[in-house]
Amino acid sequence: MKFKLLLIYVLIVLLCALIPTLAASSSGGKTKEFYIKARQYAYEPAKITVNKGDKVHIKLASLDVIHGFFLEGHDIDALIEPGVQKFKLRHPSQGREFTDVDEIVFTADYPGKFRFRCSHTCGTMHPFMLGEMIVNPNYPFLAGSGGAVGMLISAIIAMFVSGREDKSAVTAKELQHE
Repeated sequence: MKFKLLLIYVLIVLLCALIPTLAASSSGGKTKEFYIKARQYAYEPAKITVNKGDKVHIKLASLDVIHGFFLEGHDIDALIEPGVQKFKLRHPSQGREFTDVDEIVFTADYPGKFRFRCSHTCGTMHPFMLGEMIVNPNYPFLAGSGGAVGMLISAIIAMFVSGREDKSAVTAKELQHE
């Protein structure tokens, strides 16, 4: 009986450890697509939100003059010309030259708030041309991990309680025989 009870507890803990992993893999890694339009002195939309682990696709367009798009923390710098579908992209830390691309693609690896700003002087209010990308933590994974830890603690407590009940039942039987 004890072996079966122990086996049940172990299976519960293993299932609770497996479920968060599956939940995290199904909730993270989604593809998020954005079409950001630059105009003097704003981006539309000015705020984009993704989850950690999402694959982000950004297409850029300029509605009036040449603009830049620098995404802090992601080593992305783009040059956007009005009326041209493709734009120029480079990774400043790698010292590469601009290359023509249709979209920016990257994985949102770190939670936090990352500003994007115009990196090409586009007029007098240029320094105020800002936007932000918010990368939320992967809450289903965190909740699932917490649930797994809770189940592990519950299983350990249940094992100790059931062990004490068995001992107290034996002690009560011994007292009756005396």
